[in-house]
Amino acid sequence: MDEIKLLKPVKKELDSIGCGMCLAKWTQVTIHLGPGITHSCHHVGAHKIPLDELKNNPSALHNTIEKKMRRKEMREGKRPKECDYCWRIEDNTQEYSDRVWKSAANWSQVDKELIFNSDPMDDIYPRYVEVSFSNVCNFKCSYCGPAFSSKWTEEIKSKGPYKLYQTHYNSIKESEVSFPNREDNPYIEAFWKWFPEAVKHMYTFRITGGEPLLSKHTFKVIDYLLENPQPDLHFAINSNACPPGNLWETFVKKIKQLEDTKSIKYFSLYASAESFGKHAEYSRDGMDWDLFSKNLRYFLDNTNTSELMLMSAVNILGLPSLTTYLRFISKLKEGNINRIIADFAYVRHPEFLDIKIADKITIDKYLKTSIQYMINRKEKFSDYEYIKLNRIYEDCVARFKKGVDVSKERIQFLQFINEYDKRRGKNFTEVFPEYNNFVKVCKKNNG
Repeated sequence: MDEIKLLKPVKKELDSIGCGMCLAKWTQVTIHLGPGITHSCHHVGAHKIPLDELKNNPSALHNTIEKKMRRKEMREGKRPKECDYCWRIEDNTQEYSDRVWKSAANWSQVDKELIFNSDPMDDIYPRYVEVSFSNVCNFKCSYCGPAFSSKWTEEIKSKGPYKLYQTHYNSIKESEVSFPNREDNPYIEAFWKWFPEAVKHMYTFRITGGEPLLSKHTFKVIDYLLENPQPDLHFAINSNACPPGNLWETFVKKIKQLEDTKSIKYFSLYASAESFGKHAEYSRDGMDWDLFSKNLRYFLDNTNTSELMLMSAVNILGLPSLTTYLRFISKLKEGNINRIIADFAYVRHPEFLDIKIADKITIDKYLKTSIQYMINRKEKFSDYEYIKLNRIYEDCVARFKKGVDVSKERIQFLQFINEYDKRRGKNFTEVFPEYNNFVKVCKKNNG
């Protein structure tokens, strides 16, 4: 893979500036406009955008003082604490971390010299932009929370947070409370002031959620792009691919219009799943697996050049059917090999759903087997896809060797699934008979 050959010199150049240097801290941003929070990487927790910074500078959606201080640390040769996932990959494996992958991307390299020679306190237009207009969603996935799902908000307001050993899971934090849809939102107002100029600098503009198809602003963006073409823009939308009513057909028709009018360079649909069938429906509460798979095929059949990016949030509940899910992807790729890419992100929070709580037998049986499946079908899976999953496995192996104590997280896991079943009317034991032995392992930690 040509990209991999570029990573070594990119890392060397980054390290010449500082061992924690990452161009994505300048060039990438995710902005959740509902609660008004921002971050520059999906591995890093989001922070509040101060309204006083935003008042006279809409660019503060990306260029907050807090983020500028992390940029300053990078320029001073320090490793920001919030970027610990990359430090684990670099210290525990032979793989390249995302600070290198993201810095090697075209959308980062274009501003490399500007960033190296700039004051870290300067404002900059990001090149890779993710925006969430609200937390409105028809799902409440096990590893999600009130900040990103209105369904989770409703549950927590009604029944309270999950009371787990030494912690309360998914308490509603004041900083993450979204503005109600019926009220004016100063963050969305700032976005529409910022977007017409900012979009001219973007390589990628991606709408996330909540469920983006439930927001009027998503369709407002599409109409803006139809009226104001951006022929160099990669436009993308995250979706659970199970919106109600005829929204899916309306959405696909709009995307076909963008294609036909060449209003954008190309479009990518990011659809989320990391397991198969009943396992996926358990973890991603609200999912209808048959509808999900049907809608993915409808999208592929009714667009011409658009990509389908399958995002997998690798977590403990996804392991038993991960190989089956990879078989599903392999089948979906038939006739669409150049339009479908699988990506694998590591669920680190909540820690009791992190795969680190698994025992080695479970990791080898499911994660190692899934990686071998990809190796055996190299014609269907790229080096990139394999590397993203394999480095998660290597991190697990490294932690086994270190003997990391996960007893607290295993206790929390048992407490969580018991309460989850009670609140959602589910039955973990029936859905996951594969985990009978693992549950026994967890119970030993519970005394």
